[in-house]
Amino acid sequence: MAGTHRSGRCWKIGDDVASDALISARHTFEYDPKVLRRFLLQDLRPELAGQAQAGDTLLAGRRFGHGSHHSHPFLAMGDIGLGLVAQTLTRAPFRLAVFMGVPLLEVGRDVVDAICDGDLLDIDYAAGRIANRTRGDVFTVAPLPDFLLEIVAAGGGLDYLKHIDHAIESR
Repeated sequence: MAGTHRSGRCWKIGDDVASDALISARHTFEYDPKVLRRFLLQDLRPELAGQAQAGDTLLAGRRFGHGSHHSHPFLAMGDIGLGLVAQTLTRAPFRLAVFMGVPLLEVGRDVVDAICDGDLLDIDYAAGRIANRTRGDVFTVAPLPDFLLEIVAAGGGLDYLKHIDHAIESR
């Protein structure tokens, strides 16, 4: 499915990264993704904003994005073109990632531990396949359900709704 495959560098972060550590609450009233991307993981991985490229993946451990729930980090991730792989996400970040068009996979601790910061990854989010080109490992995990993949592939919830609306009007 288009939009559900990424190839690039792994940006590994740890467990329990709160949403306010993804983008500081100081930027609550900023909604321009081009501006927000400069602040993504500013305190935890300050180099990410200037070095991350489309196709790269953010790899997180347990409880990614817990705490206050806002769309800012996912707007920034979408603008950069980052995918997301995490051991666990709470419901709100999971839903926000899908709605903002950020492809994601939830994985076991073994996958998180086997991938290192800077590894080159090929990820097929539709198949649940993670190939680590640096280490030669391949992992297969549960993919997102098809209806969520359709939202991600469309570029997020609003673009998906526009597509559905256009399809209905064309009938």
